[in-house]
Amino acid sequence: MSKPALKAAKTCLDSKDWTGAETQCRKVLSFDPQNYTAHLYLGLSLFNLENYEESEKAYRQAIDIEVDERQRKSRKENPASWQGLLKLYEAQKRIDEHMDATVQLARIFQDQDDRAKCQTIIEKTVELAKENGSKNQYKRALSILLPGSPVFDYLEGLIARPDQTYLKLAEIVEAEEKERINKEIANRRSRLGAVLGQVTTEVRREVWGASPLEGYYQNILNWSDDEELRRQIDCKLLRHGYEKLMVFPKENKLGQRVKVENWARGLVILKYPFELAWRIVIEWKDCESIGDHDVNVLREYIQFFPENGLAISLKAFLDSEISPFPKAPEGDKQGGVPSVSEGEQPDNNAEDAATPEQLLDDMIDGVEKCPTSIMCHRILGDYYLLLDEYENAVDTSRSGKKLVLAESQRTGLAFQKTQDALTVTLGTALIHYQAPKHHTEARSLFEIVLKHNPSYGGALVGLGLILEEQGDYSGAVELLHKALSKDPDNIRIVSEAAWCNVLQGNYNIGQQGLENCLEKIIGIDPRSRDLKAQILWRIGTCIWNSDEEARRDRKGPYHYFIAALQSNQNFAPAYTSLGCFYADIMSDNPRANKCFQRAFEISAGEVEAAERLARSFAESREWELVEIVARRVAEADKKRSVPGKGLSWPQSAIGVVELNNQNYNLAIQSFQSALRGSPKDFHSWVGLGEAYASAGRYTAALKVFERAAMLDETNWFAKYMLANVRRELGEFELACEGYREVLALREREFGVLVALSETLVAMAWKYIETGYYGRAVDSVVECMGVAEKVLEERSDAFNLWKTVGDACMLFSWVQNLAHRFPRTQVLRLVEGDFEASEFDIMADADEVGDIALQKMKDGEFDDVTTAVYTGILAYKRAIFATADDRHAHAVAWYNLGTAEYRVYVALKKREMKHRLAAIRCFKRTIKLEPGNHEFWNALGLATAELNPKIAQHSLVRALYINDKNARVWTNLGALYTIQENYVLANEAFSRAQSTDPEYALAWVGQGLIATIFGEAREAQELFQHAFEISDQSLTPAKKQFITATFDTLVKTKSEPALASILTPIFALEKLESQLSKIPAVLQLSALFDERVGDFNSACEKLERVCSIYEELYEETESDEDLIKFAQSKADLARMQLGLHRYSNAIENTSMALDLSGEMEQLQTSRLSAHLTAGLAHYYSHQMDESLEMFKSALTESEENPDVICLLSQVLWAKGGEEERDVARDQLFASVEANPEHLGSILLLGTIGVMDRSEDVTEAVLDDLRSFRAKAGLPRDVRERIDNLLTAIAQLSSDETGDVDATAIAASAVFMRPAATENWSRLASVAEDAFAAETALRVAQSAKDCDCERLSKAYAGIAKVGNDLRAIFLAPWMAEGWEALRGDVKA
Repeated sequence: MSKPALKAAKTCLDSKDWTGAETQCRKVLSFDPQNYTAHLYLGLSLFNLENYEESEKAYRQAIDIEVDERQRKSRKENPASWQGLLKLYEAQKRIDEHMDATVQLARIFQDQDDRAKCQTIIEKTVELAKENGSKNQYKRALSILLPGSPVFDYLEGLIARPDQTYLKLAEIVEAEEKERINKEIANRRSRLGAVLGQVTTEVRREVWGASPLEGYYQNILNWSDDEELRRQIDCKLLRHGYEKLMVFPKENKLGQRVKVENWARGLVILKYPFELAWRIVIEWKDCESIGDHDVNVLREYIQFFPENGLAISLKAFLDSEISPFPKAPEGDKQGGVPSVSEGEQPDNNAEDAATPEQLLDDMIDGVEKCPTSIMCHRILGDYYLLLDEYENAVDTSRSGKKLVLAESQRTGLAFQKTQDALTVTLGTALIHYQAPKHHTEARSLFEIVLKHNPSYGGALVGLGLILEEQGDYSGAVELLHKALSKDPDNIRIVSEAAWCNVLQGNYNIGQQGLENCLEKIIGIDPRSRDLKAQILWRIGTCIWNSDEEARRDRKGPYHYFIAALQSNQNFAPAYTSLGCFYADIMSDNPRANKCFQRAFEISAGEVEAAERLARSFAESREWELVEIVARRVAEADKKRSVPGKGLSWPQSAIGVVELNNQNYNLAIQSFQSALRGSPKDFHSWVGLGEAYASAGRYTAALKVFERAAMLDETNWFAKYMLANVRRELGEFELACEGYREVLALREREFGVLVALSETLVAMAWKYIETGYYGRAVDSVVECMGVAEKVLEERSDAFNLWKTVGDACMLFSWVQNLAHRFPRTQVLRLVEGDFEASEFDIMADADEVGDIALQKMKDGEFDDVTTAVYTGILAYKRAIFATADDRHAHAVAWYNLGTAEYRVYVALKKREMKHRLAAIRCFKRTIKLEPGNHEFWNALGLATAELNPKIAQHSLVRALYINDKNARVWTNLGALYTIQENYVLANEAFSRAQSTDPEYALAWVGQGLIATIFGEAREAQELFQHAFEISDQSLTPAKKQFITATFDTLVKTKSEPALASILTPIFALEKLESQLSKIPAVLQLSALFDERVGDFNSACEKLERVCSIYEELYEETESDEDLIKFAQSKADLARMQLGLHRYSNAIENTSMALDLSGEMEQLQTSRLSAHLTAGLAHYYSHQMDESLEMFKSALTESEENPDVICLLSQVLWAKGGEEERDVARDQLFASVEANPEHLGSILLLGTIGVMDRSEDVTEAVLDDLRSFRAKAGLPRDVRERIDNLLTAIAQLSSDETGDVDATAIAASAVFMRPAATENWSRLASVAEDAFAAETALRVAQSAKDCDCERLSKAYAGIAKVGNDLRAIFLAPWMAEGWEALRGDVKA
């Protein structure tokens, strides 16, 4: 049945009847499921019917059947099924399956030895992957063509060469990695805290760490025979390996670096012009000297890359004097790569040799073109050292060391030898650069090198030179000999060792060594001539120092100095020595000066020549030339002076010049440089101190002047400057002591006397600010004594009269101490050596002139008025003293205006004449100096209420000149407040606060605005902040803070904590000292005293207040004074009640009530008087009178519940049943009318307990429990509620009363376990020892526990020791004593 169906299926396939073919094939398979041909035909039919899934299954089934048949019968595999699958995958673009099928089919064709078909399908799948697949699929397809593939050996020669395939793979991977790196960097750099450089390194490390490129490049090199391609791949391989090395972590760098070095060395050996390879070979070579490099490699690099920065530097190096290599033959310079054999010697006399300037320019150009090259910096640093350009050598060497460090981190190479070479170059340059400033650093650098290389010649020589400069010649010789052991033919080292012997005093040995060196110098090049000149000069110096008689011999030192100049006409030390010969031996000063000038022109570091020139110019008073010489010497990089002689004079001279030019920082630097050379130079220390003080660096100046005073204890000027600095630092006491010490040495020194007087006044103002008013007056009194001494010296000193005026005006701030004003002394001082009629200036306005002076002498004015009037007279004398100085004259008028305005403000009677005089003064000072904002501010302040427009113009003008002055902004805000423009006022105060947050009056102003708008809480906070940041001289801050605090306390229902009112009390104490005669201040102080229970002080103050108001009323008979008098009497009666002076209290309340009448303003005072009188009568056992007063109080208060409570207590105390019933009724009515009034509830509950009335206690019990549960109740209120609840339970007639009391006490503990009193109550009720111990522990650990609670807690423990502690803590508490009595009895 299957064969006919197969034939039919074949016929259908031939006729492309795919459906029929499918039907016939399925019929065959229904009879024979393992029919290979049927599955094959079915797969083909389904493929053409586009039923690809079923077609693939059919082909796969056919393949499996064919495999089984081949296992039974040995025959070759049929490719038909695989070919069908190949077409199927191609149609579906299934690249991976297509490649798998291709490899299987290629193996079948390989078995059949059909290379053509095998090649065709391989090439077809590669093309398909290229056109339709992804990059990964294309790479996989290409891998089929590579060695290791199943078909590579069979098709080798027919398919593409492996090197070409590897090249394609490398190009694909290169593009992929570049794209991935860019994408990852873009993604990661936007993360929080990401740093671009770090992100780039991490991404490259990840990508290149897994990169196959290195393998691809190696395989290309292994298979390719194209030399050009191989070189290109060598370059790519090196570049790729180098980039991987840059990003690899430190632990992975070694292996990668070895490969990179090998690849680079290979390219250099092949002389292939790839710049990176050559740079790696040159730059990575770690050598002690550049001479260790292969000169042929250097020259080849120059030939290949002539425009590169490194090539330019190398070429300049090879052509320079510092090159150890022979010059290239002329032919090699024109073309070809030069080579040098080891036996050749350098030819340094080429006719076309470049000049040093050209070589230096080339080296600098090389560094600029290649700024990351270590070699370029190393070459340039060495050449700078040769040219004695030490500053540039230092900078270049430091840059080179940084590059070495960075390259070491990138490559993992230590570069130890290169680092040492740069370190030695840097140290050598530092020896000579601004010597001896950097010797410490240079020494540390050399020591670092010698630690790991003790025989390093350059470091030994450098350290020896430092020791030579420091005078340690034996140490220098030792080090130089060590260097000679490594390089015995180095003439420079030999000559330095010999010179050290000379300096050490071993003249014969030193001279012999120098002469031996001289014989060995045979060259005529510039370096040899320089060395010869130096040795000849040193021989001459040796003879000069060793034999004074030989100095006159023309064949002695003079001969060698001349010979040195013949060898080198620009050898400056020889000119200096020759000048000394002419000056000291021949006394030929003109010729000597010419020699010194020549030496100084050649080298500004010739200190001896410069100093002699400077002295010569100073003798001829050519000070500008002295400054030029000193500055050039100080700025010289390398200085040479006579051994043992300091180098401080140039810097010290420059410091004085800069100090006079007000260049204080430069002056500081100059004096510091001078002191480094001469640490004990007294004048340099003083100059440095003056520079520090002028620059505002007073702490440093203080230390400097202390050091100067130690160096010369007899010098008064250092002590004087030290005192000045202390004054600037605010250490006025120490400053005054310093001035007194100076005056002990120079009693009549005018400047010191003036400084002492000014300091005493400044100290007095400091005491005013800090509240030490007595000390302030002491300072003023002493100041007047000093001022008398100043007057004896000069009477026209402006500072004297300003100081006297300031001292006198100080008493306006401490009026209660005005009796200590030295009236007689000051009047004598003011009128001394002066025409009294001159005081009449402005007398038509202020009436303070000659007549006022006479009245003061006669004692017609009080102390305060006398003090301020003498201050005005002193300021008037200052006006005459400043007639010749426009600025000082303006300041004098300003001071006078300020004093006039202060008099207007400070005196009890504000007389307008002083304010008008102040305005005239301020206008006068503005005419003299219109650009001073302080003058405009003062005018605005003085005219504020009189003419607001002028005041606003003046203040705005002041702000135009200086808008950063908080005082002006505050005054402008005050002006706007007076004019009721509160928005602008608030803005002005806010601007003042932002300008200077520490200016207290700005906060006071904003507090006033808050008060006006009814923001009492905010105003209180602002006033408190203003008081905290203000000094003690500002009365407005104190006044507003105290007033606001008292208003807050009055509105607070609970008893305030003592700590909250201590600060206002202290502030009031200071305010009383300043404003002792203002009754409002005294009355407010008395009210605060009442709050703390100080009734004695309160009574004393209120009696003074009553006297003041009584006197005022007798003078004015105004209702305002009468009202204040009645209020004061009511307050006084209350204080007397507190002192148990009941009769006095009754008397004063009666007077207050009689005076108050029906005045509405005194309603509160009448209520207070009624209550006070009621309590006074009550405590005097006058119950009827007490009741009458309380009834009147009840009427006055409109049945205030607090008054009802007081009335009920009096009724209850009277004892009659009728009165007690009335008390109960009043309280029930009060509770009904005021259910939230806790005092009525507590009093009613207490009466219920006393009466044992269950009805009453039950009536209040629920209210007490509800109050107890409320949040925010004060601690003392809660305690009263808990005590009453416990008492109700204890006095209950029920048998379970004790249990209920314990339960209530326990519930209180549960609600507030941190309250000591709850545990104490529980211990008392339950008689529980644990509760008593817990109460003590809670009290000891509580931060807010007072001594009374702690005392009660100790008393609750039944131990004598605890009882004694309780008594010690609060001896006025009965609990401790009672507990002690019980424990002693027990």
